[in-house]
This record gives sequence, structure tokens and C-alpha cells, in this order.
Amino acid sequence: MIAPDAGLRQSLAFALEVEGFQVLSYESWCAGHASAASSACTIIDSHEVHGNLDAQHKLLDSPSRFIMLADGMTPIPSKNTARILIKPFDGAELLRMVRDFAHLSHATPAPVAT
Repeated sequence: MIAPDAGLRQSLAFALEVEGFQVLSYESWCAGHASAASSACTIIDSHEVHGNLDAQHKLLDSPSRFIMLADGMTPIPSKNTARILIKPFDGAELLRMVRDFAHLSHATPAPVAT
């Protein structure tokens, strides 16, 4: 997960680890984007890419799967490897998305960059 909010990172890491996923957490796009290529999926807080054109282009050009945590109206990425989850969200829905991506990568449980 790439998110500036330490509480969010800790909560999601705990929930995913309880379900058997290996979790990597990063505070910023700069610190965490390199791990996305080797992850089943990356969970990204939209605050980390809002206004960051480099991050937006890298996400959309990358074959990596990601789940964007958004605060409302966020454009839906037009790629099959991206999902949007609007805050506040249901933890079960996030787990379903992560499991779907892990299944697609043939690695269950798989590392999730968080």
C-alpha cells in the first residue's frame, strides 16, 4: 500500500495479513512505486497520485494491478488492471478485490504492496 496516512496503512496491513497476505507499506509514491511490479496488486491512496502527473502516467502505463482508494469523484482508469474503491469502504470489498488480483497473478496468498 502506498498511503501517507500511517493509521490507514496499519489498519489495512493488519486486515490483509490476517487473511494470509504478505504486506509491504510505504508512506509515499517515491518510496513504494518500485515494489508494485513484483506485487499481486498495489493499494494506492489517491492523495499520492493526485496532481502527480509522473505517478499517474506510470500507473496507467504499467502492467501492474492496482486498487485506488478515492475520496469520491475520481476518474475510473480505463485499464483492466485497475479498480477504484471509494472511501469510506467496506473491508470485505477491498479483500475481494485483492483476492481477485491475487488469483489473476496465480499467487495466493501473494504479496500486496501496502
